[in-house]
Amino acid sequence: MDTRLKYKEHIARVASKGLEAAMELRRLRGLTSVTARQLFTSTVAPVVDYASTVWMHACKDKASGPINRVQRVGAQAIVGTFLTVATSVAEAEAHIAAAQHRFWRRAVKMWTDIHTLPETNPLRRSTACIKKFRRYHRSPLYQVADALKNIEMETLETINPFTLAPWETRMQTGVEARPDSRTVPGGSMQVAVSSSARNGLVGFGVAIEKQPPRYRKLKLKSFFVTLGARSEQNPFSAELAAMAHTLNMLVGLEGYRITLLTSNKAAALTIRNPRQQSGQEFVCQTYKLIKRLQRKGNHINIRWVPTSKDNKLLGLAKAQARTATQKDAVPQGSVPRMKSTTLNIARSQAATSNDLPENVGRHVKRIDAALPGKHTRQLYDRLSWKEASVLA
Repeated sequence: MDTRLKYKEHIARVASKGLEAAMELRRLRGLTSVTARQLFTSTVAPVVDYASTVWMHACKDKASGPINRVQRVGAQAIVGTFLTVATSVAEAEAHIAAAQHRFWRRAVKMWTDIHTLPETNPLRRSTACIKKFRRYHRSPLYQVADALKNIEMETLETINPFTLAPWETRMQTGVEARPDSRTVPGGSMQVAVSSSARNGLVGFGVAIEKQPPRYRKLKLKSFFVTLGARSEQNPFSAELAAMAHTLNMLVGLEGYRITLLTSNKAAALTIRNPRQQSGQEFVCQTYKLIKRLQRKGNHINIRWVPTSKDNKLLGLAKAQARTATQKDAVPQGSVPRMKSTTLNIARSQAATSNDLPENVGRHVKRIDAALPGKHTRQLYDRLSWKEASVLA
């Protein structure tokens, strides 16, 4: 560690490694712009960005020169720009993210991840000290905490190191809505869940079709729940919450064959293979409720149905979900903020501007007033490296 905490040694070492990786990429002649850009993102950028949250606050003015050189060499390997081109112009032509933009994305993700740690983790308890204003010996993450002070990170969900123990059986979910051929004594039930996000709200709808044993009359029931604001929830979490909420209502059943239908493929795959991800609390609740139902002789089956297929039960659930997100709807209860939604909002607030500086790139601004933009990929990706270098 730098004893004076100037981080000059850190930046110099990282810039040296990044420049070495960028020079190796430039030696690979004949690559298309698509391949060179992908190699830059996967081989050069990770070398420069490693542990950048520690020293990114010191990478400014003259200290950022070596990092900018890596960016220029990478742009030359992608589209063949000159090394004397301004860094921001070279990045815009090669369509690569600026170094500061990448640093901020990593720092925001780290700050969000810290707030999702369990309370027993010492890093989780240190966030209050990082936020305190100190004139001297300020934390490197203070700038990130100050930029995201308007986001309530304290209400974020808790994500544990693992969702299920390695020896626990995972729920097998299907990707086609095929009827279950196994016979279970008692009745059968089909449950369709659907989510909706509009009018700044997120909610879910449920439609239940119950066939009691001994050929009794078919029963149909539907309801909806407004989960929370769109700034805190998302359709994916609403789908998981709908599964947990519905199974909690069915814990008193015995000997039923329950088929849970969903049109959200990501939710179905998450139930089959849960990971350390957003919505972990709903997944844990779902597995606990499934075990309770299975102990009473019920058989649970989760199926994904594509939206292209006309399923009346899913259509009814979708209509209920849209009712839950009307303008005058009020969220029912308090649900923790989802990490994925909060991370996207935090990145959008803390992202640096991609516009070219006023006094930089006057000539290129006259030629292409839309810089920076995605159209540069359409210009260069069709060309060989030699043709791209001529155009650049």
